[in-house]
Amino acid sequence: MGKMESTRPKSELELASILKTAYDYACRKNYEKAIELCDWLVQDSSTEIAGRRERAAVKTLMGDVDGAIVDLQYVLEIDGLEPADFHALGILLFQNGSTIEAIERFGDAVKIGEAAKNYYYTNSSLLFRAEAKLKTCDFEGALRDVSGLPDGYKTYFSGTGMRSKEDIADEASAALERKAQSKFQFKK
Repeated sequence: MGKMESTRPKSELELASILKTAYDYACRKNYEKAIELCDWLVQDSSTEIAGRRERAAVKTLMGDVDGAIVDLQYVLEIDGLEPADFHALGILLFQNGSTIEAIERFGDAVKIGEAAKNYYYTNSSLLFRAEAKLKTCDFEGALRDVSGLPDGYKTYFSGTGMRSKEDIADEASAALERKAQSKFQFKK
């Protein structure tokens, strides 16, 4: 990176500026520059975690879900205290078809988010986990997850659009009703 080598960030503000620059590159689809900047951050132990988080975000924008998952898994091995990291990894795993592992990561985000009183990630992770539980036919679990969410709570699901607490609760309730009326039992 030439000039960048001598100008490592010396404060959180400087690091935030570099991360924003990488994000701006990615938003303009200049992925090569964005990744180069993230890779430069990853090379220094004081900025490695921030660099990997940002690189995961850039890779997500690029459509490299597997690469983003690898970076976030590394972040969690080193610094598994941020509900945002578990939440982001859960979303990527869910998109990638790793539904059971996604449910586990959303559970981690809920646990850490509740302990930190971070309701954004707690609520969003509960809604995503409920959606994932629908996919695994855990209808009771989906209902439990949405039961504590505020009425009207909703978020965007890639490939599906906006989904609300009520959408998921209605689908889970209807599935349980069909299950109760069926002479056959669904396998879990």
